Amino acid sequence: MSTLTQPTAGNAVRNQFLRNLYGRSGILGSLLALQVIGITLSFFGGSGFGTSDGQITINVVDYSANPVIGLTLLWAIISPLYLSGRDSLKTDLTFPGSRTTRHTGNALYLTALVLAGSLVATLANMTSILFAVIPDHPLILPAGGSTSHYVSLFAVLTGYCLLLAAASYFAGTLFSVSRIAAFALLALVLVFLRVTAVNELVAAIARFSGDGPASMILLRCFLLSAFFFLAAIVAGSRQEVRA
Repeated sequence: MSTLTQPTAGNAVRNQFLRNLYGRSGILGSLLALQVIGITLSFFGGSGFGTSDGQITINVVDYSANPVIGLTLLWAIISPLYLSGRDSLKTDLTFPGSRTTRHTGNALYLTALVLAGSLVATLANMTSILFAVIPDHPLILPAGGSTSHYVSLFAVLTGYCLLLAAASYFAGTLFSVSRIAAFALLALVLVFLRVTAVNELVAAIARFSGDGPASMILLRCFLLSAFFFLAAIVAGSRQEVRA
């Protein structure tokens, strides 16, 4: 005798998360690949300058983990577009669940990858000084290398990556639901930028996302990210599978 059990929403979200983790390894792989490229660029791409005065020559080489941070942010924009597409939806709806649990699982998956990517980028920033460890050459440690500095860097980078991922996920979901609606939203944004003084807009964004301690920046980005993910859930409720 066999019985059928109705999966709970929690199980459906968990299964969606695990499906992304094990079934869409390309998303995680692309993050790792970009960060390896960033670390390589940091290692070989140190900028520097030299000066001399008589018999004294000074050569300064500055190694930075900025390529790792930049490529991590780039990943946060591109990867959610694949996760929110119609091909992804067609595969996901072959398993028990709903559109709501699907989007929730995707949001948790992106959040987990953002945390991992931000941690790697922060560690790369901490160890970037090792790129310059050359025998018989003097080494000047960078300023601001305290633990609180790196904790703040991790918090801010996590917030910005999560915000970019959430906004990209919403855009991808909206585009897969209705290209007309997506282009209409884009046109509305462009009109808004056109009628609003650009310098005032940039200043307002900087004040909102960049002012205050790192914990407040993370909180603001988290709230905006939650809004974009909720908007994706609402928009995705009308998402259809097409042959």
